[in-house]
Amino acid sequence: METVIDEINAVVKTLGLGTDAFRQLPPVENERIYFAALHHFVSSGDRRWWWEDFRVPSTSVVFEAGDGWKYIPEIAPAPDELVWFIAEEDQLPHYPVFETTPRIASKIVGECYGFEFYLIAKNFNWLLCETHHNRVWAVGAKVEQRLSRYAV
Repeated sequence: METVIDEINAVVKTLGLGTDAFRQLPPVENERIYFAALHHFVSSGDRRWWWEDFRVPSTSVVFEAGDGWKYIPEIAPAPDELVWFIAEEDQLPHYPVFETTPRIASKIVGECYGFEFYLIAKNFNWLLCETHHNRVWAVGAKVEQRLSRYAV
């Protein structure tokens, strides 16, 4: 069975991205970043949908067309800054973590089948995610303000 990692890797190859633009973290680093992000943003610990229990207030907007991922580069404070890209994958003990930019993550998500993902500043100052409900969530003043511009 194909995993989200397989799908992402196929798109990365199709887009011709090198490891300077997109890389999957090795297992030890993956686990460390995953649990640090989980602890920082989620009250109830390891759970499938983080957005159900963020530790701090958040803002969300529904994109009826299911294309909220297109706006990630505009919502992120710096679209070309390296961030953590965490993809939901329930076939693994914890979600895979990648290093990329919001701009590249948006391109990758646009070429993949639907999966939930989290983009997180490396200093954990903000988080963006898109859910299977076509809702984009923002945690952190910088991204909440930018996302609010899309509220209907």
